[in-house]
Amino acid sequence: MPMPNAVQAYFDGLEGPMKSVAINLANSVCAEHPGLKATLAWNYPCWFGSERIFSIIAHSRHCNLQLWSGARLAEHYVGRIEGSGKMLRHVKVRSVDEIDDELLDIIDRAVQLDEEHPVRVR
Repeated sequence: MPMPNAVQAYFDGLEGPMKSVAINLANSVCAEHPGLKATLAWNYPCWFGSERIFSIIAHSRHCNLQLWSGARLAEHYVGRIEGSGKMLRHVKVRSVDEIDDELLDIIDRAVQLDEEHPVRVR
C-alpha cells in the first residue's frame, strides 16, 4: 500500500545522507507489515496498528525508529533500544546497513505486542 501524500512529503523533503536511511527504514516497516496505517503525528511519519507503534525521525547524523511501547522490548535488545522514557524508546539507525535482521526482529516484536497486548499511548 502506498504511503499517504503527507507521509511521502516528509520523506521527499529530507536532504543529506539520512534521507536514504529514513526511506529504507520506512520501506522496511511497510514491507514487513503492510497492514499498518501510516500518518503524520507531531509532524513525523507514524505507523499504527491498534495503537501507535513506530515513528521515524531523521536527524543530521542518524534516524530514530521511535518505538512507542519500546520500554516493553528494551530488556530483550540491550544496547540496541535506547532511552529512559516510561514507554517511548528508540533505535538509532546511522546507515542502511544497520537495518539488519535484529532491527527487523524489533519491528516484528513491536507489531506483535500491539496485536496481542496493545497499550494506549499519548
